[in-house]
Formats: sequence, C-alpha cells, structure tokens
Amino acid sequence: METRWATVDGVTLELPADCTAGELRAALYKPDDAALIAVTGDLVSIVHDEERPLSGMIAGCASTYYFRRPDEPARNELLATLDLETALEESADERSGAETTFEHPLIDH
Repeated sequence: METRWATVDGVTLELPADCTAGELRAALYKPDDAALIAVTGDLVSIVHDEERPLSGMIAGCASTYYFRRPDEPARNELLATLDLETALEESADERSGAETTFEHPLIDH
C-alpha cells in the first residue's frame, strides 16, 4: 500500500494513500463532531463523506489537515477566519457532496 506524509493537527504522520476521513478520525481518537479540514495550496476543503478515500477528493492532495469541533477556540489564523466559519455552517446544511472546497482565505487571490 502506498503511503504519503501529511501534517494532522500539527503532527507529521505517514498516511495510507487510500485513507478515509473516518479511518483518520478513528486512528487519532478524534470526536465524531469534529470536521476534517484539508489545506491544499490555495484551496481549503471540508470533508463530509467519512467513508470515501481522501485520494478521490481534492482533500486527498492536502499536505495539512485539521480536525475542528464546533465552537472550539481557534488554534491558528486559518481556523479563526470568518470565511471558514461560514463555510462550515453552509456545508453542515448542504452535505450534498463529498467535500466543500473554497479558496484559501489567507491567500491574496
């Protein structure tokens, strides 16, 4: 099985290429209500489909992942942005696709 390196909540880990958000959540003992947020260059993705391999989504190209719970204090500048809060609220209402992707709010496009 092919693997790759990524940073998850500040820790660099070796992830299987076909890893799912659910498998990653279980392996790291993250709570069920924490959203998986992936940062890929100038894009940010919020993963909704826990069972789909990350490699089948834009989120699978990420080098950095965060698990963020509702109403938790921001741990960094990205997680503190208003755009992310809005995207999390909208994506919670929609849940129509595997992920919600938007431009990185801290990069000047």
